Amino acid sequence: MPDIKVTPLGAGQDVGRSCILVSIGGKNIMLDCGMHMGYNDDRRFPDFSYVTQNGRLTEFLDCVIISHFHLDHCGALPYMSEMVGYDGPIYMTHPTKAICPILLEDFRKITVDKKGETNFFTSQMIKDSQELCILLETFWERMNLKAPIYFSTGLTEKANHYYKLFITWTNQKIRKTFVQRNMFEFKHIKAFDRSYADNPGPMVVFATPGMLHAGQSLQIFKKWAGNEKNMLIMPGYCVQGTVGHKILNGQKKLEMEGRATLDVKLQVEYMSFSAHADAKGIMHLRLVSPEQALKELGLSEHQLRFTCRVQLHDPHSDTDTLGRIYTHLKSVLKSYSIQHVPDGTVIVESIVIKVTSSAEEPNLKVILLSWSYQDEELGSFLSTLLKNGLPS
Repeated sequence: MPDIKVTPLGAGQDVGRSCILVSIGGKNIMLDCGMHMGYNDDRRFPDFSYVTQNGRLTEFLDCVIISHFHLDHCGALPYMSEMVGYDGPIYMTHPTKAICPILLEDFRKITVDKKGETNFFTSQMIKDSQELCILLETFWERMNLKAPIYFSTGLTEKANHYYKLFITWTNQKIRKTFVQRNMFEFKHIKAFDRSYADNPGPMVVFATPGMLHAGQSLQIFKKWAGNEKNMLIMPGYCVQGTVGHKILNGQKKLEMEGRATLDVKLQVEYMSFSAHADAKGIMHLRLVSPEQALKELGLSEHQLRFTCRVQLHDPHSDTDTLGRIYTHLKSVLKSYSIQHVPDGTVIVESIVIKVTSSAEEPNLKVILLSWSYQDEELGSFLSTLLKNGLPS
């Protein structure tokens, strides 16, 4: 087995600008190409000097693999493209397809300013947002509180829509509430508009990013920092150099844009509510199979299936039409296992095919196709194939 060499170009001893070079068998692969949120100078980028040749690394790297769309994992891609000339393949890890390609041209459209902000990416802790919303919604309901709760619109709002839609996929405690109402149909929590920050009276606002380095949270913080009646609760770790890190360490005067000074008079509290495991959590991590994990948690596996309807004019009976479909697929898909099951279905891998028609229009057949996400490409191919009709 060839030697594996791992070289941290960023995030070796701190959080941010994640960038790891892995060399194995003559191939060089970069894992992540992130940006540090706490610096305004070249320290915000990984140290590419190790891997460049005459200031360029085009010929050096075989590919770049990005773990996910957070600035500290992919924010330096535009810099690497424009400044050191990389124009090779970039891949993004994907929950169902393992690794899928992404276009470098998309990242070249990203403008990175002196603060390391981009016009394309935003870091959001969606899962935490939903949990915090549920905790506060429940407490507000129990205590009959009237102060409004707002959350920043964007990815969190979209995620909330899908939580409502797929509530049956949530844990048992949440599902039990569905008998009375959908837990994600919040009564007390509304979408935030920036004009609300000037409203009189008490309110609670969830805003991102959590490190206060940019965006909605920083704008609200600037408005509210000077009033000692206000409180800021930081839910997770903040990297050194960010506004969040400074105020958590007790700094009362902050130098903002244009050398303006901001006095911090509001109360600052820290409540660990991070999506990342802490040191103790990491030490207790263990790898188990999906089957073992489901068994230990007492859960059943959820299966996501896609369904498609194809209309087809055919003068034969439903049974004969299904037989013709079976024969047609056998001639086209020679390398696949195709079954004609007695219950009136044809099965190709995970794909189930049925034929129905109405008494009013017996020649108009409705072909029902259903498949799991693993066979998404094959399912799409079969639906297109059947839309073109059956051979005479």
